[in-house]
Amino acid sequence: MNTVYIHIDERLDAKRMGQLRQELLRVPYVSNVELNPKLPHDMLVEFEAHHNVPLTVLHRLSRRGLHPDIMSC
Repeated sequence: MNTVYIHIDERLDAKRMGQLRQELLRVPYVSNVELNPKLPHDMLVEFEAHHNVPLTVLHRLSRRGLHPDIMSC
């Protein structure tokens, strides 16, 4: 299992973060999305190692009008 740490420039409330979490969990090969209400700009996305999920996640978030960056992978 691999993890990508994503920072989103916009500050998101708990409801919006929850909606994004649910959407990302529907991305093929994503197994978990971790959020921390104390860090409303950040998320960790766990995915199967042999698939190019990080770029897919970035594209999904960008299509929602957000400005995400991969901080580490």
